[in-house]
Amino acid sequence: MAPPRAILASSEGGNSEGGDSGGIVLGWLTRLTLVMVLLGIIGFELLSVVVTRVGIEDIGAIAAYEALDEFRANHNTTAAFSIASAEAESQGATVVKKSFEISDDSVTFTLEKTAPSLLLYRTEQTASWANVSTTVYAEPIEAGGQLP
Repeated sequence: MAPPRAILASSEGGNSEGGDSGGIVLGWLTRLTLVMVLLGIIGFELLSVVVTRVGIEDIGAIAAYEALDEFRANHNTTAAFSIASAEAESQGATVVKKSFEISDDSVTFTLEKTAPSLLLYRTEQTASWANVSTTVYAEPIEAGGQLP
């Protein structure tokens, strides 16, 4: 009777190592890696847009209150716009000039920012998905938390 290793080698066509070269496992790992990379890229793109959306709200609120403070002190619309625009630009956003409206009681403007992206900006069809825009509206808050 032949030893078990000899029987295995003869059934594998003479391969004395006795088996699979790992091609199936390697193919499976390659597919798994590609799927994980694609999910990672898609996840980054989505998360980038969501984080930019949340951040632009905060940027808008700060810029709006600074513009209101300036306008209430000097009643100068141009100076108020400049302050709001400078604050937004320091955070990578842009105040749309045509949308800027301010009075002693409130300020309204549109704020735009482009989300950092790996792929969205590269094609015309998806470039607009990376552009985040919001309308900011704010009323002045007095020191005690009461409206004037």
